[in-house]
Amino acid sequence: MTEIRTYDGYFTFKLLSREKADHLDDLFAESGIEVDLALQSLEFSWMGRERENSILKLFMEVAKAVGEAEGELRCEIDDDAVDPHFEFFTIKQGQLHLQRGKLVREGELIPQV
Repeated sequence: MTEIRTYDGYFTFKLLSREKADHLDDLFAESGIEVDLALQSLEFSWMGRERENSILKLFMEVAKAVGEAEGELRCEIDDDAVDPHFEFFTIKQGQLHLQRGKLVREGELIPQV
């Protein structure tokens, strides 16, 4: 089974110290994954086969560094099932929190105009 993950996220947080910002820059650079990181925000987008939870490990480090953040990281998981499923991550108290989600379809007849 092939599993493709698509991550998109945007977080805002209190002003990072230069040391914490440099630490996060180094982590993303070492991983070879691009991120738009500023002292008060982070924007991220990535798609592919995730090996050894590499994205989640990066964002666990982000959570430790920023402590509290507004926004979320959304992951769409396409694993050859009929419908994709989702994971949503937030940052609270220096930790990464997960909510799982599934697509719910409701059929409806559109009346003639």
